Amino acid sequence: MCVATRKNISIRDDQAEWVEQNHLNLSSFVQEKLDELIEERS
Repeated sequence: MCVATRKNISIRDDQAEWVEQNHLNLSSFVQEKLDELIEERS
């Protein structure tokens, strides 16, 4: 079972606009980037 923890992040207004226009899922994006960093540092 995978348990998720909610965290809040802040992004600039221009970033928020780009995210919305490009239909980017921020949760998935951040999770993928964190996984990459974790793997690099292991």
